[in-house]
This record gives sequence, structure tokens and C-alpha cells, in this order.
Amino acid sequence: MAGGKLVSTIEAAPSRISREGLIAMDHRILEHIESKRPLCGIAALKPLLCRLAAIPILLCLGSAFARIAAAQDASDATAAEVLSKENSVDAATRPPAWRPATVGQKLLPHDWLRTGEDSRAAVRMGDSSIIRFDELTENEILPPKVATAKPTLNIKQGTTYFFSREKARELNVKTPAANGAIRGTEFVVTVAANGNTSFIMLDGEVEVSNAQGSVVARGGERADVVPGGKPTKTAVIEAISSIQWCLYYPGVLDLADLGLSTEARKASSASLSAYREGDLLTALKEYPRNRLPASSSEKVYRAGLYLVVGQVDKAERLLRYVERDTPGRQALSTLIAAVTLQEIAHTPKTASGWVAESYYRQSKADLPGALQAAKRAAEIDPNFGFAWTRVAELEFSFGHVPQAKRALDQGLKLSPRNPAAHALRGFLLSAENNITGAKIAFEEAMAIDGALGNAWLGRGLCLIREGHAEAGRRDLQTAAALEPNRSIFHSYLGKAFSNVGDETKARKDFDRAKDLDPRDPTPWIYSAIENRQDSRVNEAVRDLEKSIELNDNRRIYRSQFLLDQDRAVRSANLAAIYQEDGMDDLSVREATRGVEDDYGNASAHLFLANSYNALRDPKRINLRYETPWFNELLLANLLAPVGGGPLSQFVSEQEYSKLFEANRFGISSTSTYFSTGELRETASQYGIFGNISYSLDTEFQYDNGRRPNNEITRSESYGQFKVQLTPRDSLFFQTKYQDTRQGDLLQRYDQTQAEPGTHFRELQQPAIILVGYHHEWAPGVDTLLLA
Repeated sequence: MAGGKLVSTIEAAPSRISREGLIAMDHRILEHIESKRPLCGIAALKPLLCRLAAIPILLCLGSAFARIAAAQDASDATAAEVLSKENSVDAATRPPAWRPATVGQKLLPHDWLRTGEDSRAAVRMGDSSIIRFDELTENEILPPKVATAKPTLNIKQGTTYFFSREKARELNVKTPAANGAIRGTEFVVTVAANGNTSFIMLDGEVEVSNAQGSVVARGGERADVVPGGKPTKTAVIEAISSIQWCLYYPGVLDLADLGLSTEARKASSASLSAYREGDLLTALKEYPRNRLPASSSEKVYRAGLYLVVGQVDKAERLLRYVERDTPGRQALSTLIAAVTLQEIAHTPKTASGWVAESYYRQSKADLPGALQAAKRAAEIDPNFGFAWTRVAELEFSFGHVPQAKRALDQGLKLSPRNPAAHALRGFLLSAENNITGAKIAFEEAMAIDGALGNAWLGRGLCLIREGHAEAGRRDLQTAAALEPNRSIFHSYLGKAFSNVGDETKARKDFDRAKDLDPRDPTPWIYSAIENRQDSRVNEAVRDLEKSIELNDNRRIYRSQFLLDQDRAVRSANLAAIYQEDGMDDLSVREATRGVEDDYGNASAHLFLANSYNALRDPKRINLRYETPWFNELLLANLLAPVGGGPLSQFVSEQEYSKLFEANRFGISSTSTYFSTGELRETASQYGIFGNISYSLDTEFQYDNGRRPNNEITRSESYGQFKVQLTPRDSLFFQTKYQDTRQGDLLQRYDQTQAEPGTHFRELQQPAIILVGYHHEWAPGVDTLLLA
């Protein structure tokens, strides 16, 4: 329309601007902003813009910008990010214009991603869902049909694993044979080169349909369909086997064992050099693509590279053509058995075999034997970097930090690009409260191999420690998706959800962890704490007792010494649950058992103090439990690591791990009023910041009593401060002030014998000051000084 005519129309009847007219202007303004082209006839609109009423213009601009913002939000919600790439991974806006994908690259709707042979990739969607792609997978991300839906996955071929802990909404999957409407959080879709398609549901349900019919498959079921055929479904005996290609396999082959020929070493020199440095992905990438292994030793090396990206079937097929006594063959078979939790008979003879044996013994909960095997590998070949890193991991599991550091330094010297070594360095730094250095180490590991779950786990825990709970949970969820067979990852993810009050998601991951490893006690103790928080006392007791029963079966990063600590903490938590259920005497007995199991465990002393606290006389006449209560509380504060939880005696939600404790200020207050008129008030202000923690506690009680001169007014205040000087040294300060005013509160058989004129005042002034020093010589060997 002509600009002049529009102006004259509005001048004649400005109040008659229609809704349709505003919408038309809205579209023109939006088109101008989006296209960055000048509006046609803009000069003619100047008089209009000067004379038009303000409200319609604001409405137009507001609507236009709102639509732009909504479009941007929708784009962010559907955008995906490449988390990891292993070997050959390409992306394209329109095939065949493929370009190598990069970690951190954004994928927008209608973008394609493909993986080459012996390759894998992981992508994080806008809602934190994780999608993993096996080799030879080609996938397109389509925009959602409606704004509130998730995007559609157009899978042309290959295998895709989807993992999410978001609210289950419908996700559409398009394949050559059928379409799937999926309502779930974990599933696998496989599309063969001929179009044959299978949907395996680990959690949720899928409706698979095409022109020939439809079928609904739920958790633990599989739906199959061929092009032109009707979908069918069957039960899945072991659903986890469908994601074996996702599993992580560490390096175990010692190149010195293989005895490769001169020709083989020359042809694969770049690959072998990367392998020696610990960079398995680069070793795979640099291996000559068209080279057929000529000798048994080359076949063993090639099979080891297949395991780098989870290609177990290829590795096992290649090993069938290798003589049984070929060095390294048995090591790879043993490693596969360890990761897949199978049984195997073997007698190690080489450094490679002993490293694989170390992983196998760990899978059987024999951590002392695992450490012994790793040390044997390092003795056979002192230049084997993977062996030294393995020794360091297991030394750390026993709490032998100096020994772990020495072994890790040797491992990094020999294999400086081993991602497992960098991840372990991150855990060592984190244990020393060096969170910044730990994050850098974890990110170095992720840069070398983005599929290492331990690196994502470590960085996630660091982020939680820094107060970035949401970002930390995203990393924990990534770890669980990258290595979906690891029970411990699901336990930690469930604990992270529990910390923010998301009970449904927490229980889902606790249950998944229990299914993955029925002998691991970790999910049971976390589940017990969750049940306790939800006042499910009987279920909490059941889960804790189950955790105690399974205590010696922990496989990952746990020694017998640390298992004793876990046993102590389980007894301590069980004591707290008994206490909440009104069984105070039983609480004291269970807490005492925890202290006896591990006298150096701070949590055990803390819960024993809480158990005694429940038995204390609130009017402080019967002082039977005063000394044991204060003694146990003081021991707990002296032994506890800085950052292991607040020092406050009124805030006692500490467990056995400081992994989920973040730097923060905190305030806690509890008021209790009795029908007799008695009032009790407790309050705490506390904080944790790196190597410093403190708390300021106060308690007030007023009771007018049951008879004349039976009143009490009591006020107590505590101040606690702790600083970590070194990873093994800490200082603790405590001060106390008390003012108690009371009448005759003595316990009398005949109340008429009370003395109405007797009054007491107990004033602790000046306040006492305690100074404590703690040095840990070795796990379980401590020195405490108190002045």
C-alpha cells in the first residue's frame, strides 16, 4: 500500500486502527529486522511515526521484538552442541557439503551429523539430553512440530543412544522403515544399511508405526520393523548389552610386549608414537586406514585400537585369527571380561597382562589384588606409562596420597597425554581443596578424550563445590550417558538431584545404579538418606542395612580401609535414623559401633555426639551425657576436613563425602513451643569458602516451670572456625559463652520440699577458647592437639 494513503487514513480516523492493521505492521517490522533490509517507503512513514499514538506503536514494536525473542529462545532450546568426537565425525547444513565437526560446535535444526568407521560422537541437546552416535551413523536434527515439543531425530542409518533426565515428553524419531513416537528418557535406535530398524527401550515407551500397522514397546522391550513390513516387538533379556559400544576401555597394551616388526613400526610410526604418549584416540586416527595387519602382533594392536571406540565385536573377531600365546591377546580378552563383568580364566605373564589383570581383579572387588597386579606390571616394564597411572589410581583408592602422586608423576612423564592420568590428577587436587587446579586437570583430560566419564564426573563435582549446581548436574548427567554401565555415575547423579529436592529423578538414578551393579553399596546409602529426608524411616533403615551388608563389594576407587570408613558412616547414619524414630538408646549403640569401626572417622563421631545430644537434660541438671556429647562433637570438628560440611552443631546433614558440599553462606533456625509454655530456639549462621569454614551458633531456652520457683532462662553461644593449612594439616578454634538463670530445678521425689527462695545464676565469662591442631600422617593415623 502507498505510504501517503496510509498516513491520510490514520489522520482521518486514528482511533480506528484495526487489530489486523497492527498485525500487518508487526509483520513488516519483523521482516525488516530479520532481513536487515530497509522498509519500502520508509520516508513516507516519517509523518506517521511522528503523529501516531504511542500505545499502538509500542504494541507493534513490543510484539515484533517478543516474536524475535521467542524465536531466539526456540532456537536455543533446539540447538545442540557437540560434546565429544572420536576419530572421524562430520557435520553439514546440507549434505553432501560435509565438514569436520569440532567439539563445542553448535548444531541447529536441519543440520546433519555423521560418524565415520571406528568413530563415535556425543551431542548435548538444548534441554541437557545427551545423544551418542556409534560408528557409521547419519542423523538429522529436525525442528519440533510445536514450540513445547522436542525436535525430531531423522536417523538415516547407524545406532543412536538417547539419555535424558528431563521430564519425559514425546520425541519423534524418523527412520526409513517407520516413525517412532517415544515417551521416555533412555533408549537405543539402530537403523541398518537396508533400512531394518530396531527400537530398544531402557526406560519409557515407544509407539512404532508405519502404513502397515503399529506396536507399543515399553521398558525392557524391543520393537523391530523392516521396510514395508508390520512392526513387531519382543522382550529384551539384557537391555544393557545394546549399548556395549558406549563403554570406555582404557589402554592396557605395552608396546614392548608386542614385538612389532620393523616394517610395521615404520608404517604405523605416528600411531605408535601417540599410543606411547597415552593418546589412544590420536593413535586410532593416525593408524593407516587401508593397512591390513600382517602379523599376529599387528592384529593385537589393531584390536586394541578398536576397543578405544567401543568396537568390541570387531576386536573379538580380529583376535580369533591370533594365536593364543601371542603377547597382548590375553590382555585384551581379560580387559573385555573386566568391563563387561564376565568370567575368564587367565595367567598373566607380561606387563600388558598384569595391567588387564588389575582391572579384572577390581571388577571382582579385589582391590588389594588389583594394586598388586598393577605394581607387578610396572616392575616388569618400568617404562610402561599406563601401568604407573594404574598404580596411582589404586594407591589413591587406599588413601595413599604421597604414593599416588609419585606413581602419577611417573605415569605422566612416560605418557603425558593419558586422559586417565589427567583425570586422576584432578581428583588429587580436588582432595586438597585446589578446585581451580582440579577443574583445569579435568578439562585437560576432556580435551584429550571427551568420552572419559571420570573427567566429566570430576568437573561436575568441582562445579557443584563452587556453587554451580545446575552446571555440575549437567556434567554428571554427561558422565552417566558416556559410560551408561557405571553404577557409581548414576549414584552421584541421583545424589545431585536429591540435593536440590528432585526426589523423582534421584530415585530413578538410584534404582538404575542398583540394577547395574546389585553388589555396590553406594546407591543404597544415598537412597537411605533420601528416604530419611522424606520421613520414610523404615525404608531408610532397610536401605542402610542393605548397604552395610554389601559394604565389602564396592568396586570403584575403594580400598578395605575406605570400606571401613564407609561402614562407620553407615552406622552413623543408621544411628541418626533410629534417633528420629525415637529409639535413642539404640541410636547410641549403633553410633558407638560406627566409632569402633573407624575411630578416625569424623562423621561417626558427629552422629555419636548427636545421639548423646538427644539424651541430654535440656535444663542441664542431670549432666550424665554432657561430657561424652561435648567430647564427640569436639573430635568430629577436629577430624572433619574443611569443606566436609558446616561446623555448626545444629546443622548435621554431613555424610561420608564432601563431594557435594559447595562454597556458601548458610542460615538455620528452629523454634519449638510446648503447650506448657516452654520455648526453645536454636540458630546458626555458617559458611564454607575454600580452605576456611566457620559457624556461629546460639541456643535459647525459657520455661516457667510446673511449680513456683521452677523457671529457667538459658542462653548458650558457640563460635567455631577451621582453616586447612596443608592437605594434611588444619587448625580449629572454638569459643563458648553461657548465661543460665534458674530457680530450684533439682529433681525431687516430693515437690513440696522445693526451696522457693533459691535462685542460681551460672555465667561463663570470659568465654573459653579452645585451639585444636590436626595432622594426618597416613589414612587412619592422626595426631590431635588441643589447648
